[in-house]
Amino acid sequence: MNKKSIFAKFLLNSLSFFDTVEALYKRIQTEQTGEESILSDIKLLEEQKIFNIARFFETSSKAFLATYGVIIVYPVFLISTVERERLKCQRQFQKILNSLPTLLRQAVNTKKIIEKLKHDPIGKSQISDLLITTANFLRCMQKKELAEVYENIANFLKKPANERNYSDLFRLRNEITRVIQFRNEYEQLLSLIRKCLEEQEEDEVCKNLPDESKKMLEVYKEKPYLIDQILLMLDLSLQELFDGLLHTAYLARAAETADYIIGREEAD
Repeated sequence: MNKKSIFAKFLLNSLSFFDTVEALYKRIQTEQTGEESILSDIKLLEEQKIFNIARFFETSSKAFLATYGVIIVYPVFLISTVERERLKCQRQFQKILNSLPTLLRQAVNTKKIIEKLKHDPIGKSQISDLLITTANFLRCMQKKELAEVYENIANFLKKPANERNYSDLFRLRNEITRVIQFRNEYEQLLSLIRKCLEEQEEDEVCKNLPDESKKMLEVYKEKPYLIDQILLMLDLSLQELFDGLLHTAYLARAAETADYIIGREEAD
């Protein structure tokens, strides 16, 4: 099976689960407004809805597993581009470059995804290792708060699925919203690019900047309000992607027990 079909397979599966969730939601609404609605029937439908939501997150995360890896290391490339201190953190940076391909190979191997990752693709994949490796680089770059958020996410993912609780998830979401904001780094990058366009800078970024990118950036330079909107959307998108990663890990227990009543605990 080629790499493209692996992505398509899991994506189609996730959409199928989403359709089921929608159908269950409509049925629950009908049952609740009916004259002969039975509480036990509604509870059963709610359980089925939750389990299908969990499966939706599970299969979509399998489709986008490689994307999560790129999102995790994205701040590293942004920070290392605009800050000169990157030169003293080359060893940590190289470890990230060694760790990321491991996750990418895992993400395109159907057998490993099915047999090893099972219903907990986020917790059982290399993502937590990549988070720790990235955190080490961020600490070296004096980004201690961001490094701590990465470590806290990794610790959450390393817990058994039935020990990941919503209070921890909620706390992590607040940390992500507060810390994962890169306006300063984006503005540093834009300043560097402006110097590139004015040919006042000899940085590697300038040397590798294609002519097409220069033309596009010239347009945005005259419309700073567009840049503000783009920067805001970049931060929000990154926060939402981390949010999806956390919810997938949190719902792994529901995905594991979706097909079987036997083995479920009261907490489930």
